[in-house]
Amino acid sequence: MSNQRPGKVIRAADPTMKDMTTLKFFKNAQKVLEQSDKEDEAFYFEQMVDWLSSGRPLPTTEEQTIKALGI
Repeated sequence: MSNQRPGKVIRAADPTMKDMTTLKFFKNAQKVLEQSDKEDEAFYFEQMVDWLSSGRPLPTTEEQTIKALGI
Protein backbone atom coordinates (compact mmCIF):
# COMPACT_ATOMS: atom_id res chain seq x y z
CA MET A 1 0.00 0.00 0.00
CA SER A 2 1.28 3.42 -0.91
CA ASN A 3 0.72 6.64 0.92
CA GLN A 4 1.31 8.71 -2.21
CA ARG A 5 -1.51 10.96 -3.38
CA PRO A 6 -2.84 10.40 -6.89
CA GLY A 7 -1.66 12.99 -9.40
CA LYS A 8 -3.96 15.61 -10.85
CA VAL A 9 -5.01 14.76 -14.37
CA ILE A 10 -5.92 17.45 -16.86
CA ARG A 11 -7.22 16.02 -20.08
CA ALA A 12 -6.63 17.84 -23.33
CA ALA A 13 -9.62 18.85 -25.43
CA ASP A 14 -10.75 16.17 -27.83
CA PRO A 15 -9.31 17.09 -31.25
CA THR A 16 -12.37 15.72 -33.02
CA MET A 17 -14.52 18.35 -31.33
CA LYS A 18 -12.27 21.06 -32.73
CA ASP A 19 -12.75 19.59 -36.20
CA MET A 20 -16.51 19.46 -35.71
CA THR A 21 -16.68 23.14 -34.78
CA THR A 22 -14.61 24.01 -37.84
CA LEU A 23 -16.93 21.95 -40.04
CA LYS A 24 -19.95 23.64 -38.46
CA PHE A 25 -18.40 27.05 -39.21
CA PHE A 26 -17.95 26.21 -42.89
CA LYS A 27 -21.51 24.88 -43.15
CA ASN A 28 -22.94 28.00 -41.49
CA ALA A 29 -20.84 30.30 -43.66
CA GLN A 30 -22.05 28.50 -46.79
CA LYS A 31 -25.66 28.83 -45.69
CA VAL A 32 -25.36 32.53 -44.84
CA LEU A 33 -23.65 33.30 -48.14
CA GLU A 34 -26.29 31.43 -50.11
CA GLN A 35 -29.02 33.36 -48.31
CA SER A 36 -27.22 36.58 -49.25
CA ASP A 37 -27.21 35.58 -52.94
CA LYS A 38 -23.43 35.08 -52.97
CA GLU A 39 -23.41 31.70 -54.68
CA ASP A 40 -19.84 31.96 -55.96
CA GLU A 41 -18.42 32.57 -52.48
CA ALA A 42 -20.64 29.86 -50.94
CA PHE A 43 -19.24 27.35 -53.43
CA TYR A 44 -15.77 27.49 -51.87
CA PHE A 45 -17.16 26.97 -48.38
CA GLU A 46 -19.05 23.96 -49.73
CA GLN A 47 -15.75 22.66 -51.13
CA MET A 48 -14.22 22.88 -47.65
CA VAL A 49 -17.22 21.08 -46.12
CA ASP A 50 -16.74 18.25 -48.63
CA TRP A 51 -12.99 18.18 -47.95
CA LEU A 52 -13.43 17.93 -44.17
CA SER A 53 -16.37 15.51 -44.42
CA SER A 54 -14.17 13.08 -46.32
CA GLY A 55 -11.93 12.83 -43.26
CA ARG A 56 -9.11 15.05 -44.44
CA PRO A 57 -7.53 17.63 -42.11
CA LEU A 58 -7.60 21.36 -42.73
CA PRO A 59 -5.12 22.27 -45.44
CA THR A 60 -1.92 23.81 -44.12
CA THR A 61 -0.01 24.49 -47.30
CA GLU A 62 -0.86 26.46 -50.41
CA GLU A 63 -0.82 23.28 -52.51
CA GLN A 64 -3.27 21.51 -50.17
CA THR A 65 -5.51 24.58 -50.14
CA ILE A 66 -5.63 24.65 -53.93
CA LYS A 67 -6.64 20.97 -53.96
CA ALA A 68 -9.26 21.48 -51.23
CA LEU A 69 -10.86 24.41 -53.05
CA GLY A 70 -10.74 22.69 -56.42
CA ILE A 71 -8.88 25.51 -58.11
